[in-house]
Amino acid sequence: MTRDYKWQPHSGGRHAIPQHLAANDHGHTLCGIEVVAGSDTWPTDSRYWPTCPECDSAWRAHEGILPWPRKGKEANLPSPPRPGNSLKLQLIRR
Repeated sequence: MTRDYKWQPHSGGRHAIPQHLAANDHGHTLCGIEVVAGSDTWPTDSRYWPTCPECDSAWRAHEGILPWPRKGKEANLPSPPRPGNSLKLQLIRR
């Protein structure tokens, strides 16, 4: 499956740009910033830059992917153990 957009580091963030842009081509990010496309190989530190929320929203809408974080849904995390339960079990076992 080919995607219409790829991610490009720019100005301290990761932005979505059209897939067809080659290195040194001029274009725009999904959030509207004019950029010159760089290499598809990123510098190591830029892999950890935050994703532009506007590009992410537009990219997800284009790809038919639900927004993140999901609204109205809570994570199904296990409840933390209640204090004292493990001590009671230890005392009963003795």
